[in-house]
Amino acid sequence: MRKPSPIIGIVVLELIIAILGVASGSSLLADPSGKGLGLDIIKDKIPFQNLTLLGLWFVGPYGLLPASLALGFWTRKRWAWTPALILAIIELIWVLVQIPMVGPSILQGIIGAIALATIYLLYRPTVKRYLGL
Repeated sequence: MRKPSPIIGIVVLELIIAILGVASGSSLLADPSGKGLGLDIIKDKIPFQNLTLLGLWFVGPYGLLPASLALGFWTRKRWAWTPALILAIIELIWVLVQIPMVGPSILQGIIGAIALATIYLLYRPTVKRYLGL
């Protein structure tokens, strides 16, 4: 069976999130002050001053997880569907929490749009049929 276009769309969106996650996380791990990403302004609003844990979060759940999900969708693994949905919901919550802390940004809009598009694509009948859900 040929891959439906929504599956290809999900793979592309997951890979974009993975690249953003690894890049952002690596930046925070290299400079835990967050200055390089403009996150130093949130340090007064969070309970910790070192953003290393946030960097690890970006590399793991926002970097490696979406990369593995992309592989899962590409290889037609039904297990990828639920974590992709959960991750997209977490991304939306993250953006909604972050906006009051640092103000709106283009990157937040992109991540929010990717999360919404992922949720939409996950519920397409062709995706569910392709994965046997």
